[in-house]
Amino acid sequence: MQLGLRYGLFVASLCAFTITRPAAAKSGTHPVVVSTWDTRASNVLLQYRHGFLDGGGLNLVGYNANFSATSGKLSAQFGIHYLNHDERGDAPVQHGLSATAAAVFAFPLSQRFDNGLPRAALGFYVGSAPTALVSGERNYLSIPLVFGLGVPLSPTKAITITPWGELSPGVNLDTTIRPFRFEDQDPSSFVDPTTGEITLDESDIERVLADSVELEMSAGVGARAGLDFALHLSDAVDIGLNATLSSVGTAFAGARVIYVGGGLIFRWDDIVPAVLPAERRLLVESCDAIEQRFRQCPNRRLWKSPEEISAEPPVSSNPPPGPLTLPAAPASAAPVPPPANGPLPPATEPLPPSTGDMLAPPAERAPAPAPEPEVPGAAFPPAP
Repeated sequence: MQLGLRYGLFVASLCAFTITRPAAAKSGTHPVVVSTWDTRASNVLLQYRHGFLDGGGLNLVGYNANFSATSGKLSAQFGIHYLNHDERGDAPVQHGLSATAAAVFAFPLSQRFDNGLPRAALGFYVGSAPTALVSGERNYLSIPLVFGLGVPLSPTKAITITPWGELSPGVNLDTTIRPFRFEDQDPSSFVDPTTGEITLDESDIERVLADSVELEMSAGVGARAGLDFALHLSDAVDIGLNATLSSVGTAFAGARVIYVGGGLIFRWDDIVPAVLPAERRLLVESCDAIEQRFRQCPNRRLWKSPEEISAEPPVSSNPPPGPLTLPAAPASAAPVPPPANGPLPPATEPLPPSTGDMLAPPAERAPAPAPEPEVPGAAFPPAP
């Protein structure tokens, strides 16, 4: 009786780790690796997504830490995510973790707003998202590589709408556990008939594992398409909403799943100066930095510092007067003798030529006035 009880417990302990159907690792269960298309500043993100699946569902809760380059065109995004997968039917719920890493590029195609946000940009990303799901009976590991393309559009500086698409080729590792059939084994090889103890040596364990556990590897390509909406409340806070069409399986051949969710973004760093206009960029620069930068500009040679100005000798604003040169006096005209008869003509003195005539060439000077003709007059009448 004691021998039969121990044998039954041994069989039950092995059957507890078996399943009646193989596990099936599928592509498309990894989280979305892009948490934000805004590459202006480093930030952190808390997000939640729910996947609607026929007869089941997917839930993802994630935290991202994103680091922007000084150019404002690259964001390195790293995330840790919890997810569970509830398949259709009576399959147990699978719980798991995923770690994501992606490089997100965004190249502006038009002018930027005063907050540095481009009106239109071309974005693409590359990364990976290893995902493991376990349930005690069904366990699998998926390692996809993700490649995606998006077009962030900002009709105003407070709203960004981004349609995007993704391909995710990857490898899957399935763990298949099959029941070990003891009816084909000799119980005397496991049970000591004298003491009733169950003993397994190394060869017995290897044989049990080889017959009950099978590892299978497969490859597949997943595909996704989505639409992200970002509301920029300020330079420090954003609200993100998203919707994604995907499938659990290869491309869209598996079970369709629609994700909807959102998140809250906190920028823990300032917006990089490279994306800001000059009037905003200089507000955060120190005066010393601006002066040092100006000294390297070509216009520096047209500008002198206060020290250079003080070192120069003083220059008078009024130049010293030069020698005064007076024009030569014109030759006096010969006196006109009084007429023999008649009154004396009025005494007239010729005016000197004007300054303009004196400075003009001789050919351009005004002609001198002709002398008045002498009028012969009668002799003075005799005195009475």
